[in-house]
Amino acid sequence: MGEILIGLITRNPNSWSSYNLIRAIEDAGHKAMPFQFNDLIAFIDYDGVKIKVRDVDLIRDVSAIIVRPFGRMSLDQAIFRIDLLYALNDIGIPVFNKPYAIERCVDKFRALCTLKMHGIPVPKTIVTEKPNTAFKNLEFIKSKRVVLKPMFGSKGHGSTRIKVDEKDVLWEVLHTIGFAKHTIYMQEYLKHGGRDIRAFVLGNKILAAMYRKAPKGMWKTNIAQGAIPRRIEKLEPELEEIALKSTEILGCEIAGVDMVVVEGSPYVLEVNSQPGWKGLQSVVTDIDIATEIAKYVIEKAKK
Repeated sequence: MGEILIGLITRNPNSWSSYNLIRAIEDAGHKAMPFQFNDLIAFIDYDGVKIKVRDVDLIRDVSAIIVRPFGRMSLDQAIFRIDLLYALNDIGIPVFNKPYAIERCVDKFRALCTLKMHGIPVPKTIVTEKPNTAFKNLEFIKSKRVVLKPMFGSKGHGSTRIKVDEKDVLWEVLHTIGFAKHTIYMQEYLKHGGRDIRAFVLGNKILAAMYRKAPKGMWKTNIAQGAIPRRIEKLEPELEEIALKSTEILGCEIAGVDMVVVEGSPYVLEVNSQPGWKGLQSVVTDIDIATEIAKYVIEKAKK
């Protein structure tokens, strides 16, 4: 196979993950074309559909597309971007991850609900639009603390932990969320000791895994929030099975699976369909993750 063109949808081609993906694609003897979602224009003509970036016809010229995080957007932008990915995928261009996988994972409720219906252990969760309803059903959680999260968010931003017995504080926070016309997404706080597990999945294989330890006095385990990565040489078989099954259920070929173990029981907190891997790459694994992703995408593009 000669040189092929791989599209990379990214807000910033110089960001760490995007830069390394471009480097890995070019090292493999192919060409990477980074662009943003707002560079895309779709044409529906009498003879068919065209989706272009400047003078490049994606349907004609691109062999595969890798999607990095969407970033902040309006609802109609989110719908249009997913629609574009569906169109490209339906026409036959491999998209990583597939649009339905991105769609499931970016919505915390849908992802968690889907996982639970397939037998994956997840935290107890209440989701409602009404603050009063959430407040009246706190007993369902049966936890001394609850975590309130945005339905759409990443890197731990917007997540808040509140003691259940601080009724006044919890009441005000719930009503503020409701007043702003946001959905209330409230989970039990699992006592994980400030440590969780991130498993990086590619295809049906775990490339690398790490513990993420929150800074002293903190509870959030996101690397972006200052957590420290620690290598896991080999995941326990139960955790490996849960991570791989979770990505299969949600349709992800590239994913970061976040898990905790509490009193010997594992739980999946989230599956990220557009994961970064700087923390993993910097101190956890000798595998060049960008190169592995590039090889995987190029092999799929051949088919």
